Amino acid sequence: MAGAGPDDDLIDIRLLKTFMAVAQELSFTRAGARLYLTQQAVSSQVRSLETCLNVQLFRRTTRNVHLTRAGKLLQERMQPVLQAMEEAIIDAREVSAHHGSILVVGHTASAGHRLLPRAAGLLSRVAPELQLRSEQHTELGLRSAVAEGRVHLGVGLELTFRGSRIASQEVGREPWCAVVGPQHPLAARGRVAGAELAGYEWLSWPRSSHPGHWRAVHRLASTAVPPPVVTETWLSIAHARLTTTEAVMLQPLSYTAHAPQGLVPLELEDAPAGQFSAVWSTLTTPPCLNQVLSALAKAAEYPRAPGAPGRRAQEPVPAHW
Repeated sequence: MAGAGPDDDLIDIRLLKTFMAVAQELSFTRAGARLYLTQQAVSSQVRSLETCLNVQLFRRTTRNVHLTRAGKLLQERMQPVLQAMEEAIIDAREVSAHHGSILVVGHTASAGHRLLPRAAGLLSRVAPELQLRSEQHTELGLRSAVAEGRVHLGVGLELTFRGSRIASQEVGREPWCAVVGPQHPLAARGRVAGAELAGYEWLSWPRSSHPGHWRAVHRLASTAVPPPVVTETWLSIAHARLTTTEAVMLQPLSYTAHAPQGLVPLELEDAPAGQFSAVWSTLTTPPCLNQVLSALAKAAEYPRAPGAPGRRAQEPVPAHW
């Protein structure tokens, strides 16, 4: 096409949206119906964009509309750009609508080692007007708190929430590690193969309070040969048993930064990963949900530092998350 177009910075976003509609429909008439514009208005906007870019975007016949190579390239490149713009606008409106809102997050202990402190730091930059408050629960306590609306969002490792009114989204995964007492035969190793744990008693949280953790530990135990005995116990009792017996406790790798004095975390070779999830009631949408889920997913990214597993996780959970 002849002639130089105006500066690209002056391109009206509406022209690009009209182009995308025609590119998807391959019909000026159908694109017009979708955009609530006449066919003539759609044609005029496409011509304006072609003039502005100084390229031909479509080949038109009396019966068909086809994208040119330039048109196909523009469609491919603009799709994620326009989608990101729409999401940014939605997020900006959501943040504005919830200015000064309080987000109450319930969590199991495992989410407090690393995930929530990192997510809170990210959210403080993208949504500083959102006030955060945290509450620690057992898994079953968290289930009730979410269902009853006492917390807006629940976060934990290996959650097993079910129900038509509960939404769930995985936000990330984290490797497991083994925790033993100082007198355990493997305590001086630092790094062990999972198969080496098979001959010892494994501890898990009670199924009655933490069914997700219980199932995860049993699932991992079932892959060991011979399968170890798994004993249910509470955290305070587990710590005492670890220091006086040769039992083993499985924890997310970030636990190594917060292990009680006297306990020894062991990195697992080819460690399987546990799943962190966020859950919420579909009856009420948590404030700034998209931003919160994005921050959790970013915070859940777990770089493995050779020789120092989990030592990047030094942040305690703030009093208000």
